[in-house]
Amino acid sequence: MENHLKVEKKKLGFFGGTFDPIHFGHLNLALSLGEKKGLDQIFFSPAYLSPGKQTDQPIASGKTRKEMVELALEGVPNCSCLDWELSSEGPSYTIEVVRYLVASYPEDSIYLILGEDALHGLSEWKEVDELLTLATPLIGGRPGNDTKLKGKKEEIPIMEISSTQIRQRMAEKKYCGHLVPTKVLDYIHTNRLY
Repeated sequence: MENHLKVEKKKLGFFGGTFDPIHFGHLNLALSLGEKKGLDQIFFSPAYLSPGKQTDQPIASGKTRKEMVELALEGVPNCSCLDWELSSEGPSYTIEVVRYLVASYPEDSIYLILGEDALHGLSEWKEVDELLTLATPLIGGRPGNDTKLKGKKEEIPIMEISSTQIRQRMAEKKYCGHLVPTKVLDYIHTNRLY
């Protein structure tokens, strides 16, 4: 008699961005959505170059941003850094990374983690229809705000933090410990990044 073990399908979250630097707003969004949807694993994927931000490309190198993401995720359960985009050394398209994840984890479900602000330019993303077929969007937003993707938004507490704001505060020598994990902040200061 054969013993057929059913493999449990896992829910994998993909969260891309420049993470220049990664901050508590990123962590809050990914972890809040992950808990609400019962994700088994969340991949934080730093982009080499962001096609949607032609005028606002990363200041820190890909290697540096990867190291900051890894520091921020130390001790955070079920979260890891995916450096696949950084190895391409060109514009990063979410569809390409999602295809890679689908090929790497064919038995699992892929979820695309997005902040509500990312929806404004979503229609211009490369091959967006295929992307939304391959990866179920999980959108974190404020209560009351309506989104284009009806029924896909999860209302979560939003932290109004931006990497641009952090870099500006650092340039002005202002305290940023309430915005960025301590290990990341120490790394930024040690390496004089911003």
